[in-house]
This record gives sequence, C-alpha cells and structure tokens, in this order.
Amino acid sequence: MIRVGVIGFGYWGPNIVRNFQQAEGTRVVAVCDKSDKSLRRVLQAYPEMRVSSEANDLLTAIDIDAIAVVTPV
Repeated sequence: MIRVGVIGFGYWGPNIVRNFQQAEGTRVVAVCDKSDKSLRRVLQAYPEMRVSSEANDLLTAIDIDAIAVVTPV
C-alpha cells in the first residue's frame, strides 16, 4: 500500500484525493492546505483524514510514502 499525502485541496485537490482513494494500492493519509475552509471540506468528505495547514507536517511524516503537490490552475 502506497500512503499518499496531498498538498493543496483547492480546485483540483478533491479530484486527486478521490482518485488516489479509489486506485488500488494507494491510500491518502493526510491533506495539507492553508485554507481552513478547504480543510473543513476534507474532513466533511473524509472524517478519518489527517489534515494540516503546514506542508512540512506531510513532508516529514514517517507514514507517508509519496506526496502529490496540487497547484492552482
């Protein structure tokens, strides 16, 4: 199982998280975004998801194997 962290949950972030969650062999374990509104959206859709407003929390996490950086369009 590849454990993924996603940085950015704006326009494309929800689609990226959903695709990783549905893909066989991957699971999103954490999402980072500077926006409190975006973090609330994450928790509404995925109550078990770890969230943070600091990218460094994901970059230094020992339980994350890969990071997807989702930048604005």
